[in-house]
Amino acid sequence: MFQLYRFSDDDAVWWRLVSPNGRGFARSTVALPTSTAARESVEAVRASIGSLVPLLRLTETYRWQWFLTADDAPVVQGIGDKDRRVRCAHACRDFVLLAPVAQIDPAVVTYRRVSSPRVARRSAT
Repeated sequence: MFQLYRFSDDDAVWWRLVSPNGRGFARSTVALPTSTAARESVEAVRASIGSLVPLLRLTETYRWQWFLTADDAPVVQGIGDKDRRVRCAHACRDFVLLAPVAQIDPAVVTYRRVSSPRVARRSAT
């Protein structure tokens, strides 16, 4: 199911695909201004799923991440790094198969951030 969510300290809305056990599978790569825009983003991803290009990348910590891109810009990002390239590719393929048939939860969930955003400190000069 696609879940729309926001953080308590921000008005932006994100979407993610969650499995039946509630684990995050993939998410939007950009924050959207409203829940309507987030729903439209999900529909746009579903409509273009066949033309999105998978991108697998190795992180600095030797873990694998996946993205789906449109015009070289990331549109969907997998949640959670994978230990093997094959598992990463499998997760990406699963999203491509599940996204077109997943429902969108009508509610928007609000989460409290675990940590506060980092504040840039000025140096005393």
